[in-house]
Amino acid sequence: MFSHNTGFRFRGGNFYSVTGDININPLAVTGDTPPHWGDREETEDTPNLQLDDPESQNDPIGGEYRRSDRQARRYMPYEASSRPRVQEIHITAPNVNHGIREGLDTLHRHAALEAMYNSAESFPQPRCHPETRIELLDDLSCRLNDPGVRVLWLYGPAGAGKSAIMQTLCQRLEKSEQLGGSYFFKRDHITRGHGRALFATLAYQLAIFDPTFKAAISKTVERNPSLVSTSIPSQLQQLIVQPCLTVPDDAPRILLIDGLDECEGIAVQQEILRSIHDIFCADALPLKILIASRPEPDIREMFDTWSFPGLYAVNVEQSLTDVEIYLRREFTRIHWEHRTTMSNVAAPWPSQDILGTLARKSSGYFVYAATVIKFVDDKQFRPTEQLDIILDPSSDSGDSPYSNLDTLYIQILRQVPTRLRPRLLAILSVVIAGWEFSPRDIEQSLGLKDGDVLLTLRKLHSLLSISGDLEPLKTRHASFGDFLLTNSRSSEFHITEQHRLDLARWAVKTLSSPQLPEKTHCTWSVVLFVRILLTLVFMQAGGRTLG
Repeated sequence: MFSHNTGFRFRGGNFYSVTGDININPLAVTGDTPPHWGDREETEDTPNLQLDDPESQNDPIGGEYRRSDRQARRYMPYEASSRPRVQEIHITAPNVNHGIREGLDTLHRHAALEAMYNSAESFPQPRCHPETRIELLDDLSCRLNDPGVRVLWLYGPAGAGKSAIMQTLCQRLEKSEQLGGSYFFKRDHITRGHGRALFATLAYQLAIFDPTFKAAISKTVERNPSLVSTSIPSQLQQLIVQPCLTVPDDAPRILLIDGLDECEGIAVQQEILRSIHDIFCADALPLKILIASRPEPDIREMFDTWSFPGLYAVNVEQSLTDVEIYLRREFTRIHWEHRTTMSNVAAPWPSQDILGTLARKSSGYFVYAATVIKFVDDKQFRPTEQLDIILDPSSDSGDSPYSNLDTLYIQILRQVPTRLRPRLLAILSVVIAGWEFSPRDIEQSLGLKDGDVLLTLRKLHSLLSISGDLEPLKTRHASFGDFLLTNSRSSEFHITEQHRLDLARWAVKTLSSPQLPEKTHCTWSVVLFVRILLTLVFMQAGGRTLG
């Protein structure tokens, strides 16, 4: 009779949020006694207004009286005694889903909607170019469809394109009706920068995307709305795991968490991972989860300690070919969209040699390539002039073409405590020289204690390739050396001539030390080290990395 109606006023009474099939039975309690429609006394002049009296209903005089009576009563002051009322109403609603709606409303209010993959706030979302990352995306899709896979960790350095890969996967999974929910962390964001709403947001999406989960999750929240404010493990267990255990074991839904390293607080990151581990290593759920992050040591160490069937790690490997494809397609677009200023520039533009140079500078990661394209695509300038600035870092062009890239580098470097920065710059001076020294070599050459190098670089795994004490240190991004050697870009992390002089003194002192074992690996390293430092001291770097 009524469906999805709220707040009906029925002659002085109220209906509240009723949905479903409703039967009103006024005789449910009073038996055969008809409902009482008023308390007025009947007089000789008052017609009988019994609703079930056919004679009074057909009487034209009585009918006219009833109409005038209803009109008068409509505007008379409200008095409970004079208002008609229903004595008893019995409602049966077998299809009522009031609890489902209330549960979803509660989740909606507490979810971080900005963290969802298609949120308006993050528009335009980074996505993979249709002709790039094909093999990686296909590999991830294949793994997620493998019944034996339960948890995937996608890791890679800063600027490797992890978020673009995750956004593209979300789009694919939504089309195939496999997406259960997504959460994209963003450092220092008011709602996306912490983990308090992570599992409430995923539960909300799971209820929206899949009707199978909707009733179970919604009723759980309706019964206990405070669950959305409980601890991270409790939210995962109560909002997602327990409702999922009550639904049929159909094709699993997939949850995606991007940028876990950007979640505020190492302790929170580890609590999220512990909660996921405790659940997915024990229970067989109609869910799979994909986590993407930088290979930060605190996160890597957590995954290294995990050992259960269905856990896999996937590295976002470098791909010069993909970057070159991306650059070629974007430069072609720029040539067309800037045709007014590019009419005299022959296509294809730029040359293959320039494309190759830019791809090598990217080290196979997309952050550099995307920064270049954004700078060249500025509608206020000629693309050819913008590209010339990119190719000649020493040119005085005013605004830096690498402002976004520099912000990323500085953000990561500032994670190193201030008191360790002098040591950090000394170590980085060695690394960017282009010769491969291990942490142990650097410690012996600079007179540092065992373990000092790895401790200092602990937060820089997304910028440097760090494998252990005896493995060479390398930069992950070729542009990182240019950044450190350019004062206007690196600010407090600029490697100056004084740093190089200090290193030369350390190298000579170490080489002449009688305690240095003869013909060891470190001995030959120091010889090479001196050669490099002499080159750095007597040449002007000019913003270039020497190797």
